[in-house]
Amino acid sequence: MALEALADRLHAADDSGVARLNAVVRTSRPLRRLTSRTATGLAGVEVVLMGGLALGGRRSSAARMLAAVALVYLASEGLGVLWPRQRPFTQLADVEALAAHAGERSFPSRHVASGLAMAAIGGRAHPRLGLAMAAVAWALGLSRVAAGLHYPSDVLAGAALGRAIGQLVGHGG
Repeated sequence: MALEALADRLHAADDSGVARLNAVVRTSRPLRRLTSRTATGLAGVEVVLMGGLALGGRRSSAARMLAAVALVYLASEGLGVLWPRQRPFTQLADVEALAAHAGERSFPSRHVASGLAMAAIGGRAHPRLGLAMAAVAWALGLSRVAAGLHYPSDVLAGAALGRAIGQLVGHGG
């Protein structure tokens, strides 16, 4: 019973967190636009940073990043089957999608997992790059919650997954 009550409280906190953040960013057109653009565009920044690492002579690190992203996608799909959850904008009446997206598979956040896996690997090759990539991944996660695409727990689960995969794949140089 206590475990069920805890799960209910966590679920309520997830719902409340995404609803509140989504409501805040919907208060102004510029904030809506910024949220939409960051929720969809920051993943491209990660790719550009990875490309810069490769062009800077760290091709093996960039290749490990690609391998980590592939592993993140496989693990995310598996976890999504084990814990199927639709996106907040499909489940909560007071949450609006601020970026076009299909409603299925919210858990875990692949974007955050990929970004933090890449950051863990990139940080081994170039510590400041790793910090920059981690900051971009967290900003991406926050913007995707604000955009109604993820629950906070999706982002936290993606972060844990990405960190674990980044550490696993990152050992090699």
